[in-house]
Amino acid sequence: MKFLIHETLRTLNTDDVFEFGLGEIIKSLEHDDIYEANAVFRRNGKERTHKVPGLSEFDVVRGFMTYIGINLRAAAKNDLVEFDLNGLTLDQYIPLTKTIRDIWDE
Repeated sequence: MKFLIHETLRTLNTDDVFEFGLGEIIKSLEHDDIYEANAVFRRNGKERTHKVPGLSEFDVVRGFMTYIGINLRAAAKNDLVEFDLNGLTLDQYIPLTKTIRDIWDE
């Protein structure tokens, strides 16, 4: 699968490896006004996929960021995983409270 966005995160306190990506954004086959893409979230090789719909390509990317952010925050909270984010906090790495345009403007 080709990815538009692809990232691998290692952890500081475990041997876990997290990998996530967003596939190609296409127009929905069922609805002409909807875009969609497949999001992939892997933890130690176990893969989960999630279809991310949106009214625009920006909505699809924002939905992908929200999906990944929620999964990473859940792993950090429930499993006490510490990510190696090069000095950033998880909120700085994947901000859920900003729009994509705000992020690009920074």
